[in-house]
Amino acid sequence: MVDFNQTIDRLGTDAEKYELRQALFGTDKVLPMWVADQDLATPDFIVQALQKRLTHPILGYTLMSDCLSQAIIDWQAQYHYAVQASEIVYTHNVANGFHLAVQAFTEPGDAVLVQTPVYPPFLKAAPSNQRKTVTAPLQWQDGNYHIDFETLESVIVEQQVKLLLFCHPQNPSGRVWQKSELLKLAELCLKHQIWVVSDEIHADMTFAPHQHVPMASLSPEIAQNTITLSSPGKTFNLGGLQTGYAVIANSKLRRRYIQACQAVSILEPNLMANIAMEAAYTPKGKTYRDELVAFLQSNIQRVTEFFQQHYPQVGVVQPQASFLIWLDFSALFSEQTALKSWLINEAGLGLNDGETFGKNGTGFMRMNIAVSPNQLQQALSQLETAKSTLPDYQS
Repeated sequence: MVDFNQTIDRLGTDAEKYELRQALFGTDKVLPMWVADQDLATPDFIVQALQKRLTHPILGYTLMSDCLSQAIIDWQAQYHYAVQASEIVYTHNVANGFHLAVQAFTEPGDAVLVQTPVYPPFLKAAPSNQRKTVTAPLQWQDGNYHIDFETLESVIVEQQVKLLLFCHPQNPSGRVWQKSELLKLAELCLKHQIWVVSDEIHADMTFAPHQHVPMASLSPEIAQNTITLSSPGKTFNLGGLQTGYAVIANSKLRRRYIQACQAVSILEPNLMANIAMEAAYTPKGKTYRDELVAFLQSNIQRVTEFFQQHYPQVGVVQPQASFLIWLDFSALFSEQTALKSWLINEAGLGLNDGETFGKNGTGFMRMNIAVSPNQLQQALSQLETAKSTLPDYQS
C-alpha cells in the first residue's frame, strides 16, 4: 500500500508551485494549490529505477529504447488502443507536443480551435506561433460541460479552422468525454478536414464508472486524423523530468511532426525521463495508479462535503478524472479581482484563476487536491476561518 499521508516539505527544491508564490499571489504566505503537480511522493519504484541508472558513470545522448516503446504500447492497450512502435514520437511534455503540432500542421495566420474553459497553454499555442486562437465555448448544463456541436461547426466554417486542440479528459473540469461525443466530434473534424490533437495526459486518473476512450481508438479513419499526446507526468508526479510522447498513425503527419521537432532541435529524449516512463508503465505502475485514484476520490469527497456544509453557494464541479477541482464562486463574488483577493488575503490559498482558462472561467477557481490529508485539512480550515470575512456573513 502506498502511503499518501506523508506531508513533504518542498521548500529548497526550486519547486515551481512554492517558489512562484510571491510573483503570482503577491505573498509567500499562501498554501499553493494551483499548478498541476502533486505534493505526493513520486512512487518509490520509479525513484529506485532512476537511482539504479545513476550508478553508471556516463549520462550521454540516449535513444528511445525498444523496451520503452513496448511499455507505451502495453500501457495504451488497457484502453483498447493499438499503438505501433513506429507511431511513437518523443516530446518534452504534452504542452510542448501541441505547440509542435501547431507548427507542423498549420501555417502562419491559420485558425486553431480550442473549447473553453481550457488549460491555459491551449490558448497560447497558436498566437505563440503566429497563428490565431478561435474558441467554441463549452456549454454549461446540469452541473458540467458539454460540447455545443452547432456552435462548434459554425465556428469551424466561419473561421476556416485548420486544427483542433482537444482536452481529453477536460481540464479544468475533469469531464470525461463519452464515446458518442467523441465519435460526433471526430466525424465533424473529418467532414471539415481538421486535424485533431488530443491531449490525454489526465486519462490514467479516470474515476469509475467513467471510462477513458482514446480518440484515435475509435476507428482507423479517425486514427489517421488524430495526433494523441500523453505522458506519465501527471499520474506519477514526474513534471520536472519533462517527459511525454505523441502517437501519430498517419505517416505523412508523423513526418511533418518530426520535421517540426527537428526544426527546434528536439532530437533525442531525456535520459532520466525515459527511465522514469518505462518504470511507470509497468504492472507496479498500474497498482500505484489504482491506489492513487482511490486516494484522490477520498480527497474530492472531503472537499465536496466541506463546501456543502460551509459554502453551499459554491458550486463544486465533480471531476470524473484527475486531481483538479473546478469551483464556482460566482454566487458569492461578482468580480474576479475580489474573489482572488479574498482567497489570497483571507483564506491564505493560492489557486488557479478561472479567467486564465478563458472568458467563461470568470467566477471560477481551480484547486489542486493532490496533497496529503493534513495539507487538505489545513486548506479547508483556512477556508472555514475566512468565512467570517465575507461581507454578508452571519454567524
